[in-house]
Amino acid sequence: MLKTILSFKKKIIFSLIFCLLFPASSVYGHGLGIDTIPSITIEEKQISISVEMPIYFENDQEQITITATDKETDDTVKNVTFVVGIFKSNELILRNYFFAENGILPIVITPTDDDDIIIHGEQDSLLGAWHGTELNPVEITGPLFNSGGLYNFEIEIRTIDEPTNILEDSGVYAADLSIVDSASHLEKDEDDADIQFSTKSYFDTVSNFHYDPEAKEVTFEMPFDWKESQMSHVSVVHVETHFPKDFTEFLSPSYSGFVNGIKLFKSSVTVDDYTYDDERTVHFVLLQDHLRYLKNEMRDSDQPLPDNVQFTLSASQKAKFPLIAYTESEDFKVNLAWDPVDIESGVATNFVFTIRDSYTDSPMRLSDYTFVIIQNNDEIYRASGNAAVGGDFEKFTFAKDQTGPTIIKFENIRNTGQETEFALVVVPGSEIEVFADEQKISENKSEEEGGGCLIATAAYGSEMAPQVQLLREIRDNQLMNTESGKSFMNGFNELYYTFSPTIADMERESPVFKEIVKAGLTPMLSSLAIMENAESESEVLGLGLSVIALNLGMYIGLPAFGIVKFIQLRKN
Repeated sequence: MLKTILSFKKKIIFSLIFCLLFPASSVYGHGLGIDTIPSITIEEKQISISVEMPIYFENDQEQITITATDKETDDTVKNVTFVVGIFKSNELILRNYFFAENGILPIVITPTDDDDIIIHGEQDSLLGAWHGTELNPVEITGPLFNSGGLYNFEIEIRTIDEPTNILEDSGVYAADLSIVDSASHLEKDEDDADIQFSTKSYFDTVSNFHYDPEAKEVTFEMPFDWKESQMSHVSVVHVETHFPKDFTEFLSPSYSGFVNGIKLFKSSVTVDDYTYDDERTVHFVLLQDHLRYLKNEMRDSDQPLPDNVQFTLSASQKAKFPLIAYTESEDFKVNLAWDPVDIESGVATNFVFTIRDSYTDSPMRLSDYTFVIIQNNDEIYRASGNAAVGGDFEKFTFAKDQTGPTIIKFENIRNTGQETEFALVVVPGSEIEVFADEQKISENKSEEEGGGCLIATAAYGSEMAPQVQLLREIRDNQLMNTESGKSFMNGFNELYYTFSPTIADMERESPVFKEIVKAGLTPMLSSLAIMENAESESEVLGLGLSVIALNLGMYIGLPAFGIVKFIQLRKN
């Protein structure tokens, strides 16, 4: 199963956390293989109708199952006659009557390229409804479900309880399911060479695919109905873009995604370098809340709502850390960053990573791992370690002939055999050896210019410590991506760097003072962790003010309250 696509299952469960992955050839509706019409009132009964398709639709024959259930008793409804209409791209494919004595209607589908649709089974004499037996269900052959995209079902109920209990005007109800749409797209790179892209859509058919080598972006579109009646039962729109891992022109550490010109949340665009050996997969995952947000943004532009979704995938000029990858089991998530941001040959690179529980997102302490660097299918570095606090780092300097596409692989995570990987590009850089003293001077200069947190680095012993990395991630990923965050950092840095070098020197000189500072930083780091959830300007501002208020209370309010109480007790 696809690793990052499976993570989307978690996103749907923990509501907007990130990428559900399905098998590459899977079929699923807006409810993971089943779409349910939740409530229909017929003759004082509350009935739900579900339409289910198999996860795979690759065999010569597959089965669709339509079920009517009494919501009060949770039993199936007896003697149901369904009127089933199936549409694709607003064109009617099939419409007919079908009878299910026990409320469960299985229909065997045999897709062909014939011109006509033929139904095999028996017909009753009352409405001419098709029915079968448990051993010989109704079978439909012909040109249906033989291409990917969105299929719309319109369902009516004409009888319940008794075969002769004919209903009039019971209503027409809609259900939608999708067959994965796979397509290849041959595009040109900046040197006019052919590059093979491909897409997999788990919603509807992709069209107008184009790669722009100058802008370093991919664009494509698919049909979409923005009306509330349709959106109310669209739980997810999910599309994959595939391209070769050796296509360095577009192999960026991170990407920005846009829908109809509106920038998406970071969690809506994810990178998967693990599923395929030679391909990178970038996922667009739009949950229902994201779709509503996009719809509201389009309404604010005073333009008519379009009849499609226009996707743009743009290679980011600057890496947005941390990068995220999941193991195949979905038990573990690895966050990866590196310093410096541009990986050059001849320059020492610190690879900083955290192994997390993918369900709780918390760092997993005492995590064994094996860190591997691969180029041209050859292993050039391997090291095993234990991330005591869940996070660790590995340092490596690429030789001048070790440039180009590179795989960073994590093997045997927590001794489970699980693994995952990231793809990146090493660019030609300095051929001059950097000695330890020069490296130290460079690191100190970087810190003085605002590259690190001096107090936290001195407290935890390394700028690569997970606690320091947390501060760096929040600064780069949340604060520096918004105007309010940038304004705050500008003002904060002016004040912070007036006293932080002095405190950092005191920490280095006094182990006792260092431990006191470390203990004092712990509550602040815990409160700052909630900033990782901030995506938009309003979220950064709202959560930022909450964190400031919380820290004022912890570091000023509580001590002040204690001093007042102490003074009152002394007076008494």
